Amino acid sequence: MMWGKKRSDTPTPTPAPVDPAALERAVVEALLIARAAAVVTVANRIVVHALRDNEVFDHDETAAAVRRTLHRLAEEQRAQNTRIAGERAKALRARGRSRHQHDYRPGDDDTLWFRENAYVTVADRLDALRDDPDHVDGIVAAAVERAWGDVGSAVVTRVRARQVVVDDDYRDDKQSRLAGLGDDLAALAARSTTPPTGG
Repeated sequence: MMWGKKRSDTPTPTPAPVDPAALERAVVEALLIARAAAVVTVANRIVVHALRDNEVFDHDETAAAVRRTLHRLAEEQRAQNTRIAGERAKALRARGRSRHQHDYRPGDDDTLWFRENAYVTVADRLDALRDDPDHVDGIVAAAVERAWGDVGSAVVTRVRARQVVVDDDYRDDKQSRLAGLGDDLAALAARSTTPPTGG
């Protein structure tokens, strides 16, 4: 027996080809999730800038924020690709039984290789979509709609939370208030039918 002999590194086996249809399904799902994340991120930005900073909505600035968000999401996918590539290299050298679901072994090579391909494909597509004005404008529109819904819901919730106290005087004076309203409406109607003078 020879002590201290360094084991020779075995070459990484060529992984099985990735199923294009399965890869496309995974990429499409990931892009839908990324789009939803971008909408939420940009909607939150719109709300904060409008309510806290009292800024007027600017479409071009918001579109730039969408592009930055898509780029950040693409970089996250590339980081995941690098992480999984490291896990795959480690898994190919591992021996024995797996101790938990993230303790990969050589038998997991096809799955990890698929993930590597998915992450890098999603990253490339996100970068391409960042340069697509229609896609960016679609996210801007969805973010504006979500921001408006969030702000509107907050206002409605606050209004509903306030309890209107109706006392006896309020009830007793209802008829006189309504009569006064009728007089005001009649005066407005008369004004609108009277032709303007001067000129």
